[in-house]
Amino acid sequence: RGETLALVGESGSGKTTVARCLVRLLEPDAGRIRFDGTDLQTLSGRALRAFRRRMQIVFQDPYGSLNPRMTVGNAVAEPLAIHGLARGREADQRVVALFREVGLDPSYRTRYPHQLSGGQRQRVGIARALAPNPEFLVLDEPVSALDVSVQAQVLVLLRQLQERRGLTYLFIAHDLAVVRQVATRVAVMYLGRIVEEAPAERLFAGPRHPYTAALLSAVPVPDPAAPRRRTVLRGEPPSPVDLPAGCAFHTRCPHPARDERCVAERPELRVVGQERRAACHYAEQMP
Repeated sequence: RGETLALVGESGSGKTTVARCLVRLLEPDAGRIRFDGTDLQTLSGRALRAFRRRMQIVFQDPYGSLNPRMTVGNAVAEPLAIHGLARGREADQRVVALFREVGLDPSYRTRYPHQLSGGQRQRVGIARALAPNPEFLVLDEPVSALDVSVQAQVLVLLRQLQERRGLTYLFIAHDLAVVRQVATRVAVMYLGRIVEEAPAERLFAGPRHPYTAALLSAVPVPDPAAPRRRTVLRGEPPSPVDLPAGCAFHTRCPHPARDERCVAERPELRVVGQERRAACHYAEQMP
């Protein structure tokens, strides 16, 4: 509770699919989703609707996630009506308070999405997610579609909201420079599977999976004179519907210890140090 787990990986690795499964916008083919001890796949109807008050999602595209025919004020008020939390004047007062909380002028609530900037639309999306007073927010690349200066403002806003409301975040991103600013823990995903998980500081200080090491080597460094070693992965990722035998990463893996075991045997996600796990046969031998 109160922490931020970042889920990172290349495009197509399955991050958004995980996000949509968590909030039951997609139904998983296998496995279980537990929230505070409750198996969410056992819920339906009113029970699922009541549970959705506790977990909400902020989508990547702030324009595509808003109804262009609905004012942004009505978009933020809609969850209040759906969950029976407020109507009429009380709902409008709640919307005004939410707009102020996310840094928007309350007068904007009569505008339509196309009349706002990208950053303003994303703030509306955040306000809408906060309307039913959730405990857990899934943030699906919430700043990737924004200008760099606006990204920084939205990240500060998300941090302030987390501290004020005690929120827990799943922060999905591909920009590890952003992840380093916000994450408590990091989970790295490759072709639909978690290949490494660790506290953020330890993961950035010394990855234990070669895929994580390659991702970190691509993070831009602000000092052009700083020494750095870039790991360039060869080839393209395999098809997620036709994964190779053994480790799915072995076709691109630069690990010096890679051998026939990697080709034949799929590594399980296992403990490789204090509070960290990795799915690599030779995680302890990372250079």
